[in-house]
Amino acid sequence: MTHAIKWIKRHEPGWLRAYLSQKKPGAGYDALLRLLQRFMIRKGFTRQRSSTRKHKTMDTRDEFTEMYHRAYHGFGPDAVYIVDETGFYYDMPPKYIWSVKGGEPNIATGEKHSLRMTAIHTVKADGTKLPILFIIHGSPGGRIASNELPTYPRGHFYAVQEKAWMNNTVWRAYLRSVLGDANDEPLVILLDNVESYTIVHDELGRVMAPFKRYLRDEWLGEEIIDGEDGDDFDTPTAAEKRVAMIKRVILAWDRVSASEIRISFEKAIPAPAANIEQP
Repeated sequence: MTHAIKWIKRHEPGWLRAYLSQKKPGAGYDALLRLLQRFMIRKGFTRQRSSTRKHKTMDTRDEFTEMYHRAYHGFGPDAVYIVDETGFYYDMPPKYIWSVKGGEPNIATGEKHSLRMTAIHTVKADGTKLPILFIIHGSPGGRIASNELPTYPRGHFYAVQEKAWMNNTVWRAYLRSVLGDANDEPLVILLDNVESYTIVHDELGRVMAPFKRYLRDEWLGEEIIDGEDGDDFDTPTAAEKRVAMIKRVILAWDRVSASEIRISFEKAIPAPAANIEQP
């Protein structure tokens, strides 16, 4: 499906802009995906998931919600932080692989090895957004750190890591740079990428759902940068792609409103039922 969207972006940008202008903010990507899915089905293609996904039960959500309100009922919305780690690619990876009926499913090399980056987003339950931390794939202290980082958009934080992951070193720097100055009072920090919180990943992920919708829409409206599809992070084209990825995320983040964050948080962790006793 990524190939089809890239073809439209390259050869029919006018049609794509007109199509997206008719859709609600954050709904353009899903609408286009459904349109292309119907087209693929009519042409005799079938689809398979390119990765598996664990399904969480309502019981798990209810248990976490009850635990959260029992343990942290004394903290106001301005003291509750949600930290979300979102890995993304220059070419958005496909959820499904489309293939001719009877044929072998296949993902192109460019889709599997597209430039990868991680964005760390932090919000408060009251709707406040904190600066983004971008983790770029590369060698710490290398060419990207010395030549590129100083040119990236101001107002956010950047780190270089071999696998573009949030490791202990990056996490400590993030705590000092982003969360360290946020508040002098005790805080509640909910993480989606720490082992003790993996069982509620889907619930916390709902808080960032508006951002991820906007991110897909920004990708659709972004001009294609010609060049190699691989992730040779020393090529000039790769440097341009990294800047495009960072700008894409910032634009999507700017579109997320405080009210969307508050509503998403309330859906992810509903208010306690009347029969839950507070300690």
